[in-house]
Amino acid sequence: MSETSSSISETSAPANIVYSTRTYDWLIGLVYRTRGILFDSIEEYFSDSNRNQILRAPYPTVIIGNHVEEGDVPALAAIHRTVHPKIKFAIPAREDILQRNFLVKEFRPKGTLKFIFHLIDKSNVIPVFLNYIGCFPVKRPFRDNARELLKKGELRNMVDQEWSALVERVRSGRNLFMFPEGTFNHDGYLNQIKKGVYFIRTKIRDVHFISFTLTYDYLSAKKTQLHIAYGDNFDISEKAESDEVANIVKERLGKNYVATSGNLLSAILLQLGSETSVGKETLLKRLQNAAEELRKKGKDIHVSGKLFSSHLEEAFQNIIKKGLDQKLLKLDGNGNVLGTDKLKHKEGDVKNLIKKNTFQYHANQLTFHKAELDKILLTLA
Repeated sequence: MSETSSSISETSAPANIVYSTRTYDWLIGLVYRTRGILFDSIEEYFSDSNRNQILRAPYPTVIIGNHVEEGDVPALAAIHRTVHPKIKFAIPAREDILQRNFLVKEFRPKGTLKFIFHLIDKSNVIPVFLNYIGCFPVKRPFRDNARELLKKGELRNMVDQEWSALVERVRSGRNLFMFPEGTFNHDGYLNQIKKGVYFIRTKIRDVHFISFTLTYDYLSAKKTQLHIAYGDNFDISEKAESDEVANIVKERLGKNYVATSGNLLSAILLQLGSETSVGKETLLKRLQNAAEELRKKGKDIHVSGKLFSSHLEEAFQNIIKKGLDQKLLKLDGNGNVLGTDKLKHKEGDVKNLIKKNTFQYHANQLTFHKAELDKILLTLA
């Protein structure tokens, strides 16, 4: 079959579009209403072209985002509220989520929570729900069994099969949510961008793209604060090569990480040595000044409104406490703050970085803006 005959034309596809129903929207809305279980708060940021807080997603559209953790799935419920027209989505999901006993196997809970998770698993409600909203299983060959498949010479075929599955879901009349990294990123920034977007671009004519970037702040409150920044709609040239597409995706996702109290203060704290101490009031003032300087950059970077609210001092104290608890920080005899040897990060060591050095993890979220941020912090030190 020729490339032309196997491609989708936006003008020939409307009859195949699978529009959402009230039940479909209600169920996704139900997930959104339970956001308080996982998140302290969710803040959203829109580009100038989306000031009306609507993301235009004409069929066929692929909505791409960075992949951080299991919380990305309920985060999609928040994103779904902003997307128009209301076309049903296809959402690739790790295979085991759609299988029985996922909660107990994944989270290994104890006590009462284990009993509750066991009941949920046995009810099969999660696979039924995920199937209904459009999730479909992928084997994640790059994560789960890449070594075995490579040894058997089957890795390439498996990857092609998974990407072909994405294309087929779009051909069935649905728009597509996807995470181009393929796996969770472990260091706070982006993993290597896989070839999925490029593959879809070569197979589907007139496909459109929208991006969103998830910034998780694990430091500023007891629960996670989630920030979702939406990019502009964009197209990718049919002539773009694989590496060019990957760079486009990386830039779109990377530049929209949000400056939060968690990652901005982390960047400041990473400047601390183990010899010279700094007072807490001085650190808080540096945080406020850095936030103000970033806000002056305007649309170049999203800055959380929480940095300018009355809750900033509480968030500051939470972050300092977590640094002390994790022995990344210490106090001198006057209550001033110093860094510890543990605060120094070894380049290339990204395994469990969120646990080993949570400050480095959060500071890495601002990697795309590092050069500009370093200039600002240098003037404030």
